[in-house]
Amino acid sequence: MERFIRYSSHLSGIFNPGTMDIYIAKLFAARYIVILIGLVATLQMLDLLSESDDILAGQGATYADLWRYVTLRTPTLLSLFSPFVALLSAIMCLAALNVHSEIVIMKASGWSAFRIITPMIMVSLLIASLHFVFTETVTVSARAQLRNWQANKYAANLPPAPDTVYNTWVNDGNNLIKAERASRNGRILLLDKVTQYIRDKNLHVTFLIKADFAVYRDGKWTMFEVKKFNVKTLKVTPLENLVWQTNIPPERFMTQALKPDQVTLQHLRTAIAQLKSEGHDTSAFETMLYQKFVGPLSTLLMPLLAGLAAFGLHRGGNLFGRIASTLALGFGFFVINNLFIALGEYGALPPIIAAWLPFSLFFFAGTSFILLTEE
Repeated sequence: MERFIRYSSHLSGIFNPGTMDIYIAKLFAARYIVILIGLVATLQMLDLLSESDDILAGQGATYADLWRYVTLRTPTLLSLFSPFVALLSAIMCLAALNVHSEIVIMKASGWSAFRIITPMIMVSLLIASLHFVFTETVTVSARAQLRNWQANKYAANLPPAPDTVYNTWVNDGNNLIKAERASRNGRILLLDKVTQYIRDKNLHVTFLIKADFAVYRDGKWTMFEVKKFNVKTLKVTPLENLVWQTNIPPERFMTQALKPDQVTLQHLRTAIAQLKSEGHDTSAFETMLYQKFVGPLSTLLMPLLAGLAAFGLHRGGNLFGRIASTLALGFGFFVINNLFIALGEYGALPPIIAAWLPFSLFFFAGTSFILLTEE
């Protein structure tokens, strides 16, 4: 009966927040905003100091380009550090409540540990939603523009970042094809510095065909400024133009070298579907697809992990030790999550396991600890 009463109180707090719920939510939200602004501003200042010489050395650069760098770099910092800031905010909020014996009072009034952190979880859910929308609408675009600007050595007055990928490889039967750059302009696809490795049935290279560029237009490929090299005779044959007979869909050149953190969720899904239909390994793309959800949702873990710093009597001492343990646990999540992402990208683990296993493990670890603190 007591468990039922506590469960009912927990649900009541979710749907009918009271004064204490609002108080805890405000404490957490205020700390989150202050720490996020302070941390991002500090990191941005340090980053700008390290890059300012290169920015001002760019062709046609002015001091206004320093502000442009800030506007393009800040969205990435916000998206990257939002979950970590949520951890710091949750620790500070719960530790303060613990120090002032407010947690003891709330528990004495019948609140469970889950009931206490519910307002923080609801705020974290809001933060996670905003994080996801912000990343998809702002961060991916800013990241692509910044990388394009950096690739051009911070030159001023650059056009918008083109729909371009670099160093893309595709298979054409036994043959391999490399393009140093693939650019799309409407229905036309342009490949720069194309090399075909013509291989026999034993996968031995017999010919190299190199072209300055190739164009896909009106359903066919044309290669320009072509040279053909015979590996056996070491003879080079120059060819002016060449109609390229291949069944390679033009979009494959774009999807093979796609940067998942520079495209939206829908764009990434489309690329995965196309590559799968052609029998390509999509482990790296699928891992990053799941990570687009895991990244923002990791904010929800932080109040659970922060419970280690809160749910213990302050007079029992060792509060600093519990805070340090909580920080170590939070850092552990980020390290293990990045490790599993790498394993998923290289195909060592199935993408769904690589993306979701660290989140699941730390979710159950945080939940289990809070359950152990219940009387």
